[in-house]
Amino acid sequence: MNLKSFAIRSLVALVFAPLIIFAALVGGPFWLALILVIVLFSIREYMIMAQNKNAFVQLPVAAVAGIFIIISFYQNKPSQLIPILLLTLIVSFFIELYRKKESSTLNTAVTLFSALYFSLLFGSFILIRELPGNIGISYRSGGEWIVMMILATWVCDTAAYVFGSYFGKHKLIERISPNKSVEGTAAGFIFAILTAYLCHIWFIHDLSLTNSLVIGFITGSFGQYGDLFESMIKRDVGVKDSSNLIPGHGGMMDRFDSLTISAPLVFLYLKFLVF
Repeated sequence: MNLKSFAIRSLVALVFAPLIIFAALVGGPFWLALILVIVLFSIREYMIMAQNKNAFVQLPVAAVAGIFIIISFYQNKPSQLIPILLLTLIVSFFIELYRKKESSTLNTAVTLFSALYFSLLFGSFILIRELPGNIGISYRSGGEWIVMMILATWVCDTAAYVFGSYFGKHKLIERISPNKSVEGTAAGFIFAILTAYLCHIWFIHDLSLTNSLVIGFITGSFGQYGDLFESMIKRDVGVKDSSNLIPGHGGMMDRFDSLTISAPLVFLYLKFLVF
C-alpha cells in the first residue's frame, strides 16, 4: 500500500467532496454545471487516449453533442435524443470527409461513442436528480439519493483499496487490472451496502430501507465493474491514467469511473421498479 499516494488521494477528496455534495443537494444549475464539466473533461481525455489507437475523435462534435444530450435530460425531454444523435452522425461524416485524417470509419465511430458513453452514463445523474420533481415528491430527495451513491462509492473504493492491499491474495481479473483482488472487491461490496444502510438511517427520505440497500448493492457491485471497464479501455490504449488532472486520482475518467455504470442502473431501478 502506497501511503503517500493514499494521503494525496484522501486530501484531494476532502477538498472537493463538500463541493460535490453541495451541488448534489442544491441541484438545479449547480448540479447541471458539474455534470457538464465532468462530461466535457472525460470526452477530452478519451480523445487523447484514442489517439494511441490511431483514432481521432472530433472533439467539438462530441462535446456539443454531449452538452445537448445533458441539457435534454435536464429539461426532461428525452425525445430530443434521437434528433441529436442523427445530427451528430451526419455532421461527423461531413467533417470526416474534409478532415484529411486516416481511419475515417474509426474516427466517426469513436466520436459518436465518446459523445454517447459519457453523456448518457453521467447524464443519468441528471435524471436521478430531477426524478423527484417529475413524480411529485420532495426535490431534495434526489440530491440525498445521489449523496448516498457517492458516499457508498467512495467508501467502496477505499475499502477495496485498503483490504486489497493488506489481504488481497486472489486476483480478480489480472489481465485487465493486476492490482484488484477478490478480497478487496468483496470488502468494497460489503462496505458499500453498510454505507447505504447508515445513509438511510441518517438522512434518506422517500425511499424504503430495502430500496436504499438495493442502491448500495448496485453501487458496491456494478460500480466496481465501471472501474474495470475503464481499466479495460486504458489497458487497450496503453496508459495508466486517463490524465493527470486531479492529483493522486489521475483524470476525470479515473475519479468517476465507478459511477459510470452504477448511475444509469440506479436510475433505471428507481424509474421502473420503485416509482
